[in-house]
Parts: sequence; structure tokens; C-alpha cells
Amino acid sequence: MSALWMHLLKTPGLTGAVMPSSRYLALAMVRAAGEVQHVVELGAGTGPVTKELRSRLPQASLVAVEIQPGLARQLRARFPGLDVRQDPAHEVLDSLACPGPAAVVSSLPFRSLPQDLHEATVDSIERFLRRVPGSRLVQFTYQPRPPFEASADFRWHRSCVVWRNAPPAGVWVLQSLART
Repeated sequence: MSALWMHLLKTPGLTGAVMPSSRYLALAMVRAAGEVQHVVELGAGTGPVTKELRSRLPQASLVAVEIQPGLARQLRARFPGLDVRQDPAHEVLDSLACPGPAAVVSSLPFRSLPQDLHEATVDSIERFLRRVPGSRLVQFTYQPRPPFEASADFRWHRSCVVWRNAPPAGVWVLQSLART
């Protein structure tokens, strides 16, 4: 049984997918991230998005966040030298200092996260995007609406729909409305 299936059975609220993201979804997320020098990947899981981020943005610093110990170990083994943080996403985001715009690339399952973790993570993402001007959140969802409701000073836009993923997924980008 795959590692993702095992984690889904053990921790369904923290594991939102039954299959790893397809290469096509990973590529769409990297494209939506843009040309940035700093990337924080939330919910790195088994690493399909991590692989494309390292390949397509080799100059960018990359922090991969994965709360589940077994998946974090697999990421460290698969990507030697990668900065893998085995902590809740909100704790990592609140502690990071980025000298310039960053892309927060997320595969977190917002619709299934426990409510307290959902709220803490959304609040932390918004604080990070306010604190690091020009930054953006790139998030996918299987539903045809934004992944979560953002504060009034942020705007979602759907970047694309990736049909070559099981199930098809929409890639959404969240940015602050404040001009910097």
C-alpha cells in the first residue's frame, strides 16, 4: 500500500488526497508561483510538487513543510539537502523571514483540516503575505471554488484547471490587495 494511502487511513483530516498530485498539476502550481527567489511548500507529502519546484526554480530557496513524520522522512531521503520542516504550517510561516517576495505553494487539504488547524493556518498565511509584500499563495482544490474564504484585503483568482489529474483540480492564487 502506498505511503499516501497509509497516511490517509491514519490521519484523514491531515491527508486530503488518495493519490499524489500529477506531474501536470505540479507544473501548473510551479507556473502559478512565478519566478521567485523564495518558495515555501506547505503539505509537501510524497514530493511531486517538490520535485517540480526544485527542477523548475533551481535558484530559489525552498522550505518544504510536512507535518506527518513518515512523509517528512521520505522527503529528506528523496531530496538530500532539502530544508524539510516537520512542524505545523502556521508555526513555520510565522517564524520565516524572507528578504523578498515569496511563493507559498500549498497542497494542504483545507476542507478536511481540523477547524483549529484550518483557522491557524489561514491566519498565518495571511500574516505572511502581509509581512512579505509581493508574495502569493498558490493552492489547488478539487472543488470549483476558492480553497478557503480569505479576508477582505485579499483576492483569489483561478489560474487554471488541470484536467490531467485524478481528480481534476483547480489552481488558485491568493494575493494581497495592498499595493507595495
